Amino acid sequence: RTMKITEAPLANGRESYLVLSDSNATYRVTYCGSGDDRHFVVRLWECSCPGGQHSKMCKHVTAVIAYSNAKQEEEA
Repeated sequence: RTMKITEAPLANGRESYLVLSDSNATYRVTYCGSGDDRHFVVRLWECSCPGGQHSKMCKHVTAVIAYSNAKQEEEA
């Protein structure tokens, strides 16, 4: 299955997405980097899922990184 990803920027301007998971739960994935366009670096992302709350790599972050990179390539 494909996860549904929706852009949902935060008020402070941080890049953020809502991810509808396979389990029908919605999690927020937020880019916490320094703004240097290094979106592929996993540790610069946070996810609100249980795994993400324990600083683990999760499938939601992986999906958002792929989505973000594809979007940047389309805009280039």
